[in-house]
Amino acid sequence: MIKKMPLHTLLVCIALVSVAALASDRGSCSGSGVEDTSAVHVYVFNRDDDRLRISLFIDDRLVDSKDVSSESEAEFGIYDLEKGEHRFTISWWDEDTRKSYESSVTTDVKYETPVTLYTEKNDAPEKFYLTVLVKNENDRDLDVCLYIDDKFERCAAARKNSMTEVGKIKLESGGHNISVRWKDPDTEIEYRRSRRVDLIRDDAVVVYAPKGVVIKKETGRSRAQNTETPLDSSQPSQSSMKREPSGSVHTNRSENSSVNTAPKTDEVSALRTTKQAVAREAAGQNHVLSDQMYIYAFIIAIAVYLLSRS
Repeated sequence: MIKKMPLHTLLVCIALVSVAALASDRGSCSGSGVEDTSAVHVYVFNRDDDRLRISLFIDDRLVDSKDVSSESEAEFGIYDLEKGEHRFTISWWDEDTRKSYESSVTTDVKYETPVTLYTEKNDAPEKFYLTVLVKNENDRDLDVCLYIDDKFERCAAARKNSMTEVGKIKLESGGHNISVRWKDPDTEIEYRRSRRVDLIRDDAVVVYAPKGVVIKKETGRSRAQNTETPLDSSQPSQSSMKREPSGSVHTNRSENSSVNTAPKTDEVSALRTTKQAVAREAAGQNHVLSDQMYIYAFIIAIAVYLLSRS
């Protein structure tokens, strides 16, 4: 025969069984979470001398961006990540160098893990003053223009036969191309002189503006002029002599005894041909006259014969 349990005893047993089941479920859930994920604390330290806007990437995925003051550390946040290796990357833009940078670290996440990333210190390039002087060796003042690394800077008036300061420019350290250009006021030809400067401190450079130094444009014009041979006015050309009257040609020949006055071969052959033609024409005319004289003599003889018979 089964004994009946009191009601309160039955309720107590049901409550104990429920609490045990709930504790078992919570334990299994917490155990599975510990096995799968872990919390990661991410910090960024800014070593640069300027305040930077820094972006954080976890496994190439952007998660946050913050402003971090110079020489200070900022906590970006706590991130639950699966256990295993993860890549943490920060990127930023530096106004001093006008470039973007990044820094990365790979961490094996197992438990609650702190990760700290650092920015690099990138100072602005050091700058120095460069004084540009022009020595004008021309006999007139020149308006000269200064170019640095093919970029126009300024123009100045360079006094004739003297040294003139064209400009004092602040430049970054390193190599620079210095060019001075001017234009001749009479010929409109442009001149140019260039120098290469390796700037490592405050320095000065002298650019000379000598006479006769020209750029390619002027050289091309001079070559074109050199190809044309000018005529000497003191020696008339053969074509001009042919156009002159015979009297002037005769005068020029008499004044210059070194000129060869003998007729040319073509002229001799032409003269010979003309003489032969005249001789042939004269011979023909003599032959005609001889024939005519014979005819007149024959007619006169017949007339005399007829008169004698009558």
